[in-house]
Amino acid sequence: MATETRPYLVLRPEDHVVLGESDFGMPGLRAAEAIGPFVPIQASGPLITVHDSVVEARLGIGHHPHRLNERLFYIEEGQLDHDDALNGITGHMATGDVGQFTEGRRGMLHSEWNHGDVDTKAYILVYSTDPVPEQTAFNALRDADAPRYDEGLGVRTKELVGPRSPLRVHGDIRLFTDSRLDPGAELRIEAAEEEGAVASVREGQVRIEVGERLTPGTTLVLPPAEGGRMLALAAEGPARVIRVVHGPGHGFVRGQPMARRGG
Repeated sequence: MATETRPYLVLRPEDHVVLGESDFGMPGLRAAEAIGPFVPIQASGPLITVHDSVVEARLGIGHHPHRLNERLFYIEEGQLDHDDALNGITGHMATGDVGQFTEGRRGMLHSEWNHGDVDTKAYILVYSTDPVPEQTAFNALRDADAPRYDEGLGVRTKELVGPRSPLRVHGDIRLFTDSRLDPGAELRIEAAEEEGAVASVREGQVRIEVGERLTPGTTLVLPPAEGGRMLALAAEGPARVIRVVHGPGHGFVRGQPMARRGG
């Protein structure tokens, strides 16, 4: 965890809370929470939950309700099937797709199930919507439709949300990318006035410009603040980093973690 003197926080794997069967009420789903009700950081801008999740083959999570917010499921490996029993909406997400769950005013009663033979890995964002959309919906940005471009020397970026992406979201998520870095390449994490950012190291190792090394499973949080800020992440070998840039939203909220059913 970062000290108060730095403009960012580093959450090591041990700083995340791993939720499992006792929390979800069924086997097959594990989620490492970086932001959310079960950890000290309970919001950064509009983000109210950030999960690094694994859904085991032939398992999933049964129908449960949500209202008012929106969710993005980035499927890094495997597949998921969406079933919203309240609204009669179904959908499918394959490797590389982004599933968009717009809860709307009516809300949804949804299940996400892995009918495949391999575990599904999904990076999940939950954020507030303002105004709240009237309609509940499911949409998907397919892997082949996500723009890809070179972002500096040795950085190849896939844009999931942003000015080049066709995916339009209902919350203040301004950029959501998946970048592959060659050894020695640098990825810039930039936040303008009142913006914040989150970065997750997925593969390899990167080093912050001040020398701190980030390994897979580490989350970097740049809270919303006055004035623009930039951090450069330098790859020590081949690496992959997910990045999210967001608006001011709820600000930066710390709180007492919610008690877990699993203790």
